[in-house]
Amino acid sequence: MTKSVDRKHKMTTLKLTIKDFGADGYYNGSVDLANFNGNIKIDAGAGWCRFKSSLKAAGYISSIGTVYAAGDINSGGPVNSSGNIVSGGIIGSGGYISSVGYIKSGGHIYSDGIILSGGSVKSGGDIVSVGYIVSGEGIYSHGYIDSGGYIVSGRGIYSGGCLKSASYINSGDDIFSAGYIDSGGDIKAIGNIRFGDYVYSGGIIKSAGTTKVWPGGDRS
Repeated sequence: MTKSVDRKHKMTTLKLTIKDFGADGYYNGSVDLANFNGNIKIDAGAGWCRFKSSLKAAGYISSIGTVYAAGDINSGGPVNSSGNIVSGGIIGSGGYISSVGYIKSGGHIYSDGIILSGGSVKSGGDIVSVGYIVSGEGIYSHGYIDSGGYIVSGRGIYSGGCLKSASYINSGDDIFSAGYIDSGGDIKAIGNIRFGDYVYSGGIIKSAGTTKVWPGGDRS
């Protein structure tokens, strides 16, 4: 474990190495990382780096491997991982959220930037991004999905609430929303489009399957 100073932003950067994690992969260092006033840089190899509580930084969180926290993962800057990002609570970022692997949260996922995942994006709550949302696989949310940009998914897009995008929505499989679907641009799906309330598009609506109200939806 080493500390350095980011002179540009006048913030301490804490660098964690393999020595700061036990044989079980859990952090065993002396610094409290549940509310760290600086950046956290994890350089402990490509494996899983686990934290028994929350992982919170006033600055950025960056990791070569997978980051797992039993609690929240929260940062004032970007959250970036060359592996997966996994949280038992929320994932929140004052910057972007980027993962080469998947992103999975037991609670909400919030980003003041973009959300970019090479795998799936799964949330036990809402998914909200000021910028675009791009997933190499599916996007799954128990709550609503709201993007200030476009939404692109390599597989299906599934929302337990509404689905809203300021730009277009493009899915590699089905699009499902228990509420409405509202897009500032086109809505395109390789599969079916299902919605519980209404669908609105600022462009075209195109589905390789069918587009219709979900059986449990409101037809009024």
